Amino acid sequence: VIGQVVTITGYYVIAAGFHMLVEDTLLFLSNSLQPDNYVWITGEPSVDMKDYLGMRCDVKGIAEWGDESQGTLGVRYSRYTPHESEVINQGIYEDKVLDTSVLEGLGLPEISPIVQKYAVLYSGGWLEEKAYYRYWNDLVYMYFILQLHGYPADNIYVVYKDGVGNNTSMPIDYPATQTAMETVFQELNQTLTSRDTLFFYTTNHGGSSGLTTYWPNGGDEYLNTTEIAGWLDSITCHHMIVIMQQCFSWKFIPALSAPNRVIMTACSPNKIAYGCDTEGQWDEFSYHFMSALIGTQLPGGIGDAWADFVVEDGKISMREAYLYAAIHDSWDETPMYDDDGDGVGSWAGPIFFGSGFYGDNIFL
Repeated sequence: VIGQVVTITGYYVIAAGFHMLVEDTLLFLSNSLQPDNYVWITGEPSVDMKDYLGMRCDVKGIAEWGDESQGTLGVRYSRYTPHESEVINQGIYEDKVLDTSVLEGLGLPEISPIVQKYAVLYSGGWLEEKAYYRYWNDLVYMYFILQLHGYPADNIYVVYKDGVGNNTSMPIDYPATQTAMETVFQELNQTLTSRDTLFFYTTNHGGSSGLTTYWPNGGDEYLNTTEIAGWLDSITCHHMIVIMQQCFSWKFIPALSAPNRVIMTACSPNKIAYGCDTEGQWDEFSYHFMSALIGTQLPGGIGDAWADFVVEDGKISMREAYLYAAIHDSWDETPMYDDDGDGVGSWAGPIFFGSGFYGDNIFL
């Protein structure tokens, strides 16, 4: 059909600046959209078409390749016709980059000269149109929240997409490649001591092969469980906090679980992870986890985020942050938790009612 005038029907979304028709809105809200699930709308779509984000539309135009190397079809916009229908799945259907003004007035703590905190924030994105802006927002807000908890900016390694940020809110240290991650962990291996902390956060797409890197021209490089476990095992530190947002993230727990580590994943075995349904331009589990850490809901939510309900000591432990996020997560993804090194992981019920958790004494 390339070169012919066609009419394509699908749900209208805007992902990382790309106008698309998708087969199912859940494939966009999750981190599992595949090239055969969507069609690019090329050219200049009508501005008033945004009134139908998340709804079914017919788009008429000349069929062309959106990305021939990936087998992604495009339709050059001529006109659209909305269907008389409601949004099937509640969610945010236009990807946007957020500012961080909400965090500017919180103030930074004094940095300890003895105990140092280090962090690695990672998002690959795989393809340009799949490097959703919500991944950037996840990293930017986490970057600022870490600083609010005593992580010096110079100690936070940001590994993102092609190595170029979407704005100047956060510096990027490396592009999201396997080579770059090897370099980061070599530096950390030579720097951290047994008194220090390492915080490791990942978002973007995950699958059976592992965690995606960034290959805008095609490719299938993944960071697998063995590689990431080897990098973490090479580090000497007091404790590690590992947060994984990507789809099928639970599969990393058996490989990464070890003494003195707290691990959280956005989803349980064989489940995918979702973007926020109502709160805004973040991933769902990450949004609630970050809100718990600062005691108030990030933009999109209303009111406090009271997570100090286990010990009630005025501090948010990693167990408390997990429980708040897991309880408030409204998608069917079942966030998981592990802090005893047994490689199993548990859902919120046993973590809420149990006792003797290592994570009760681990704070950001």
